[in-house]
Amino acid sequence: MSLKFVTTENNNKSSGIKYWYIEDDKGNRVIKYTMGMAVLYAPFFLIAHLLASKLGFANDGFSPIYECMIDFSGLIYIAIGLWYLRKLLLQFFSEKITTITLLLVFFGTNLLYYTCVESAMSHAYTFSLFSIFLYYTHKYYQNQTNKILIVIAVCFGMMVLIRPLNIFFILPFLLYNVISLQNFKNRILFFFNHYSHVLLFVCVFSFFIFPQLLYYKYVTGNWLIFSYGNENFYFSNPQILNVLISYRKGWYLYTPIMLIASIGIFTLYKQKTKIFISAFLILFPLYIFLVSSWWCWWYGGSFGQRTFIDIYPLLAIPLGSFIYYIHQKSKILFKICVTVLCLLMFLNIFQTFQYKYNIIDYDGMTKEAYWQVFGSMNPESINPAYIKKPNYEAALYGQTENE
Repeated sequence: MSLKFVTTENNNKSSGIKYWYIEDDKGNRVIKYTMGMAVLYAPFFLIAHLLASKLGFANDGFSPIYECMIDFSGLIYIAIGLWYLRKLLLQFFSEKITTITLLLVFFGTNLLYYTCVESAMSHAYTFSLFSIFLYYTHKYYQNQTNKILIVIAVCFGMMVLIRPLNIFFILPFLLYNVISLQNFKNRILFFFNHYSHVLLFVCVFSFFIFPQLLYYKYVTGNWLIFSYGNENFYFSNPQILNVLISYRKGWYLYTPIMLIASIGIFTLYKQKTKIFISAFLILFPLYIFLVSSWWCWWYGGSFGQRTFIDIYPLLAIPLGSFIYYIHQKSKILFKICVTVLCLLMFLNIFQTFQYKYNIIDYDGMTKEAYWQVFGSMNPESINPAYIKKPNYEAALYGQTENE
């Protein structure tokens, strides 16, 4: 666990093995990422380990069968997540609206890419956990049982263990159906009256978080450390416009269906989905601010803004709400709306292929480059002069150019 075995020779990135760690001021080596993904990978890793030698692969943890099973795990988890998201949406919408919404969320966003191409990254896993979390949050306030609460606490603990920033994903649970000051007071009173549930939630959550803290204590002597070294948030200089609309990684540019979902927040008031309105009004802008404040606001090589995939289960609700609102207004308007949404979905699928085959550059897109390759599947169609790579070293110190 202390990574003392790592040398320059066996940490050669080009060989496919790379140990990501930082060294503190005492020379202790700490794994950069928290252990949440390792926990979710574990069952599939063990299956690969049991099968490796029988199928002629090396039992070293790195041979192709391990990679295959880890990628396969992403498909399993996303299937579970979509199933629970469907169950959640059916609490508010018809089968028709729910089906349209699910198709748009999967095929119309970069969730498709991070399921089918880079399935081992954390986003599809958090998407699934958050889907389960939201579904059981809705169930809990209908029937307060220990079983439901434990599921919520497990999902929350795993989300935070994957990415500590996900600590804010507790807001939909705390603010469920809080739409007035009196509701807020009643919610505080509710938790006081159900103090045993609060204690149970804290205990289950702590059970999942404690191993990470114990690891930090074992390696460094401290219970809590910042494992990203010199990477930081710059809260005084959030790149909100760049994150949302830039040609490099604009969320609304590369995932325009989520612009519709964002607009759909304003339709929540008129429907029973208003039970989530307070969570949206607080979590959504807060999440945008936090994502935009990270030093590498484009998040390295990625298709669009991959970090937003984590909150797509929550955004599926206003997306469904918007579609339902249009459906109630006019059949003709609904058909036009669905047609536009389908076009945006096909645009996402097409751009997913463009990104996969390096027609859309992984971190250097500009206005000129974007429009030159728009609609093209020719890898030679882009002019290299139009690509503008970000200055990673300057960004580390908060120096970001406008895109």
